[in-house]
Amino acid sequence: MELTDLERDFLRKLIGESWVSPPTFDHEIVARLVELGLVETEPLPSGDIEYRITEAGRAAATA
Repeated sequence: MELTDLERDFLRKLIGESWVSPPTFDHEIVARLVELGLVETEPLPSGDIEYRITEAGRAAATA
């Protein structure tokens, strides 16, 4: 699978820890990563979204 530089950078940042989006984050930027199963999301009570890398995402980030 061919990832953009932005997608690969986002995955690499998630390897160390999950990330919580700020209210103004454009979720469409990483929607394809979620659809591909490379990242999983969890809505938080605050309305923010937490992003976590999956094992498939770890493999794609280091490929």
